[in-house]
Amino acid sequence: MTGQQITEAQTAHPDNLAVAWVGELLEESDLSARDNFLDLGGHSVLALELSERVKKDLGVDLDMQILFERSIGEAIADAVTRARTAK
Repeated sequence: MTGQQITEAQTAHPDNLAVAWVGELLEESDLSARDNFLDLGGHSVLALELSERVKKDLGVDLDMQILFERSIGEAIADAVTRARTAK
């Protein structure tokens, strides 16, 4: 990522980032923040890749279990919210 992309990632809405990242992982372009990761064909290896991406780009830990239980947007938003309230 370039410096500009990192800045954009830090200020972008987590739902939009989540959809973009999951879309890249699943090679799918027609996604919504309300979509379920498992229903889209996500699995544990892809969840780990997504978790690593969230950590790298947003600096927060993503609980992979939440990714399997909630929508993509909710899972990422939850991780960001927990990280912000912990500081």
